[in-house]
Amino acid sequence: MNQLPVLVLVLPLLVAPILLLFRDNRYAYNMSLGVSFLNLLLIISLFQHVYENGNMLYELGSWEAPIGIRLNADLLSCYFLLLMNFMSLICLIAGHKNVKSQIEDDNIYLFYIAWLLCNVGFSGIILTNDIFNLFVFLEISSLASYFLISQGNYKASSLAAIQYLFIGSIGAVFILFAIGILYANTGTLNMSDLSNKIINNNISLSMSLSIAMFLIGVGIKTALFPLHGWLVRTYTYAPSIIVSYFSGTSTKIGVYILLRIFLDVFHSINPLEHYELAQLILFLSLIGVLLSTLYAVKQIEVKKMLAYSSVAQLSYIILAIALLTPEGLTASLVHVFNHSIIKTGLFLVVTILFINNKDVSIDDFSGLGSKYPLLMSAFLLLLLGLIGLPLTSGFISKWYLVSAILQSDYWYISVVVLITSFMTLFYVWLLIEKIYFSVSVNHDSSIPTISQSLCIYLLAAITIYLGIETSLTFGISDQISTNFFYNTNK
Repeated sequence: MNQLPVLVLVLPLLVAPILLLFRDNRYAYNMSLGVSFLNLLLIISLFQHVYENGNMLYELGSWEAPIGIRLNADLLSCYFLLLMNFMSLICLIAGHKNVKSQIEDDNIYLFYIAWLLCNVGFSGIILTNDIFNLFVFLEISSLASYFLISQGNYKASSLAAIQYLFIGSIGAVFILFAIGILYANTGTLNMSDLSNKIINNNISLSMSLSIAMFLIGVGIKTALFPLHGWLVRTYTYAPSIIVSYFSGTSTKIGVYILLRIFLDVFHSINPLEHYELAQLILFLSLIGVLLSTLYAVKQIEVKKMLAYSSVAQLSYIILAIALLTPEGLTASLVHVFNHSIIKTGLFLVVTILFINNKDVSIDDFSGLGSKYPLLMSAFLLLLLGLIGLPLTSGFISKWYLVSAILQSDYWYISVVVLITSFMTLFYVWLLIEKIYFSVSVNHDSSIPTISQSLCIYLLAAITIYLGIETSLTFGISDQISTNFFYNTNK
């Protein structure tokens, strides 16, 4: 049982060179799918063990921390780990047809290798208890991401990958410099040891610089407004299945790093409150919610509409964290999970129906309600979840978000949340109107396979389930929040 954290990382790393050796596309897909499914089972087992018995630590090479490298599986880690790997498995199942259609045959096995390495990077970021290895795993996921994005069959795919590379490298440099400054001040890279040593250090100018660099670097990775430009370009020109995968994982990793660094490692000096960074983040998030929602309303192209919607929803998450209250942290964690399910499902529908279309307009959905009644019903449920209507997980997210805001000193922000939620109805209604109330047009839509349809139905069912039964999202999130604030206050 104690080997579970390292097995989650080692299994995909063992499979990747095997796939490179065989260079067989079908074998690559089956092996990737198999190891992803096995990893998900291991993570569920790990989650259950941590929930019942507390943190699970694994010392690599039997060298004890802080000298050795440690993996740390706590509730926060398992929560994000479950989300990342579930999204990866769903997208692998649903995206098989798209990969064969969009990716050149000679690169398909490399595509699956990069997918596994990207997910290993995400999992490593979540599990590591060493701040430098957090950077290493971040670079592993980033390098794999650059390749995945470049494989789109659009002219601008390579340009989008290069832009993402430059922007990602800038964010990585900020994070690396921040880690270097921390090491120079404390002499350690282990997060637990680092947290203890920061208590005994005054907040020097160099430490302040490190905090600022971390915030900028993580802000780029999280697509924190106004550092979100890469997200819209990536979602527009990357292979459609990668857009579906990244919509539920990539930016959520940035949220995890923000929580781990600022609320765990830095908790003793509470930099978000000490430097009044929380007020700055609140202000930027409010602007981000308003402008992104407004841009989403104005879009005709569906991918861009959903991309701007993602920026707005991420701004909700960051806004809730910046409240610096247990209720705010709980609301942000609930919304992380629910938004990933909803947005992945929405992008998957676009991915499945319009495999070879770079620009999917709202008009392309005309009459699809009669052509694909079950699939469009699932799509409708996901859209209603995006708005936040009752009996959907989106309603639960908005409910806890507004409740957290009303219990804070920034109660007036709830007005902005309600207004932007109402604005979401405008662009969602445009899609609903085309689907059910417009005459069918001769659009070039693909026929979804049974496995693809089942993935969409599953995500829609989860959206309804999490809108009724909240023990997984609110229950776990509330416990994580209590643990964080109890530990920081004692």
